[in-house]
Amino acid sequence: MRRGVWVPFGVSVLVGGAASVSAAEPPALLAEPSAADAQATGDPKPTAAEAQTVPAEGQTKPIGKQKWEFATIGYVWLAGASGKTDLIGAVPPVDLDLPFGKVLKSLKFAFMGAAEAKRDRVVILGDLTFIHLDTRKGIGIRDPDFLKAELDSRTSEITLLGGYRVVNDGPVTMDVLAGGRLNWFKTTLQLQGPNRQADGSVKQTWLDPVIAARVGAPLGSKWSVGVYGDVGGIVAGSDLTWQLAPTVNYQINHKMSVGAGWRYFKVKYHNGDFLYNVHQSGPVIAFRTIL
Repeated sequence: MRRGVWVPFGVSVLVGGAASVSAAEPPALLAEPSAADAQATGDPKPTAAEAQTVPAEGQTKPIGKQKWEFATIGYVWLAGASGKTDLIGAVPPVDLDLPFGKVLKSLKFAFMGAAEAKRDRVVILGDLTFIHLDTRKGIGIRDPDFLKAELDSRTSEITLLGGYRVVNDGPVTMDVLAGGRLNWFKTTLQLQGPNRQADGSVKQTWLDPVIAARVGAPLGSKWSVGVYGDVGGIVAGSDLTWQLAPTVNYQINHKMSVGAGWRYFKVKYHNGDFLYNVHQSGPVIAFRTIL
């Protein structure tokens, strides 16, 4: 059986990703038209029954009257990674110890992008990442027959979540979301020793069901705090995957905000003889723009 290593390290831009970081957003308001407005436009004054269908000032528009709002979210995640993973054939699992400095030196290419769509209380989040890593450092080989290792890893994650803003009326907002994360990777590993060498490659794809929550609250003036978290796998895909990303945000203007915080991301995936049990963590800087 071919086995390998999946290492989605990153200088990331999420979703989701999935780790979405944003300031609290006030809902769009629709004021009730006055009698003077009705006369000026030539429209008759609404009846009592019709008036009941018109939201009073301070209430949100009916969802059918709202327009979609779109935003992009970019972030840099200065993450290191540690854990263990299985290897080739009967070789014991190897340990991974890659602080961010080693990850950055090994990074060949990275592309990340995230987007958000919102209509009234309906929220949709999407995230795409692709990372190519080639490293000879930070791989702890337990088998004494091997002294050197080289890992070439290409990974991609696509996260799509949809949900509802369950808390919307006060200064604090809360979104509850659900969806999935598609994981794809291709890894080649080469092991070398004085009297023995081995190499192998593996391709793996799986889908994790994910549930998530996002909370935003003001801190005063243009400052706010946000927390994003999700958990997935368990019933399908990974044995367990979860992440948490708290941030402090600053509203630059009505369309742009910037945030800084910390992100922790854990994945444990076991399929037959293949094992990947790694966590990533590090500071994150996010930039959000409303289109």
